Amino acid sequence: MKILKILFLSFLFIGINACSSDEDEDSTAVASITLTPSTTTQMIGEPVTFVVTTDTGENVTAGSALSAGNTSITGATFTSQTTGPVVVTATYLGATATTTVTFTDIPPTSITLTASANAQAINESIIFKVVTNTGIDVTSTSVITAGSSTVNGDRFTSTTVGTFDVSATYGNLTSENITITFGQPISFTKRVLIEDYTGTWCGWCPRVSYGIELVQNATDKAVVVAIHRVSTNPTSGAYDPYSYNANSLESLINLQGYPTAKLNRLTTWNSPEPNNINQVVGLTNGETPKVGISMTSSVSNGTINLAVNTKFGKGLNGSKLVVYVLENGLVHNQVNYTTYYGGTGGNSVIPNFVHDHVLRASLTNLLGDAFSNEESAYNNVVTKSFNVSVPATVSNPNNLEFVAFVIGADNKAINVRKSAPGENQTFEIIE
Repeated sequence: MKILKILFLSFLFIGINACSSDEDEDSTAVASITLTPSTTTQMIGEPVTFVVTTDTGENVTAGSALSAGNTSITGATFTSQTTGPVVVTATYLGATATTTVTFTDIPPTSITLTASANAQAINESIIFKVVTNTGIDVTSTSVITAGSSTVNGDRFTSTTVGTFDVSATYGNLTSENITITFGQPISFTKRVLIEDYTGTWCGWCPRVSYGIELVQNATDKAVVVAIHRVSTNPTSGAYDPYSYNANSLESLINLQGYPTAKLNRLTTWNSPEPNNINQVVGLTNGETPKVGISMTSSVSNGTINLAVNTKFGKGLNGSKLVVYVLENGLVHNQVNYTTYYGGTGGNSVIPNFVHDHVLRASLTNLLGDAFSNEESAYNNVVTKSFNVSVPATVSNPNNLEFVAFVIGADNKAINVRKSAPGENQTFEIIE
């Protein structure tokens, strides 16, 4: 009987391992891919180059199979000797994407030069694009001149303040001039964002709370957001009356457990946090951010009126804005397994613990509302206004607090600021 039992467990173990192998193999699949041509219109006999990216942004061109109609494409470049549309298909790990390129034999009679921005900070780039009147992108084969300098490739950077007339030449065609300007970058006071994933049920979370208190004693340039989880059911073992659904944010950071504290959204505050105060304070020093925030607000008759102003000290394409409504002074028992706040290291409770900076609402998408490239241009000021009811979960509107921060295309927070109701802030520009 023992032998049979051992054999059964052995087969079961082999079966589980086999399932795991299958799952690992399936995990290599991708959700989707995107196929991008260098131009959607091209002259016959001229090449079009393709790039294949996954839904996570990985360039997988080299590993993809490409075809134009029924013809396989060698490499990632295709040339047609006949006019008309060609459907190009890419396949990578079971995912497929298509795009259409139109080939023409009609010669262009004019070209148009455009720029990614008409102003930028020195040492930053402005990107140019040249397109024919027949819709062909000829940037790579055009000669672009900025002032007396020939532009290398499609982008131009100036190390000095000034204005430049820019033109492009393609064959015997010349574009109309455009004017671009470079100015000094604008620097702002640097602050660090702390997002504390916590819970009143979480016995190890007081460790982070204590670390936050030490940070606030060391600097006034830390902005704290407490994101409480998990259950609002009083009968649950993980009950938290301040729980907030932050699933999309937790997926972004790949949250593994509680407590977790993130700095500037993506950097983990090393544990034990009270021993690593310098990690947080250090993020308020160094290179100054080139984006600043100011807020003006009022709360009356159950309504929040909030204006968030963002000033760009250099162009920041791909940047996004996040705006939070927080509440301070919430009193609720806190489970404590630590030795902080008089704990013994066992299973105890801190009665009437004061929970501050509790996330009550996000007035934007948790992952940010995107600025357009025009909005996020150098020296531009963008105002986003919010007129909303005080969240029903708020206990005392007098204890509200607002937090706004700008994140980059990489989802890292670039700069952050907090405000109390009734404040009329100005930008913290560093001269």
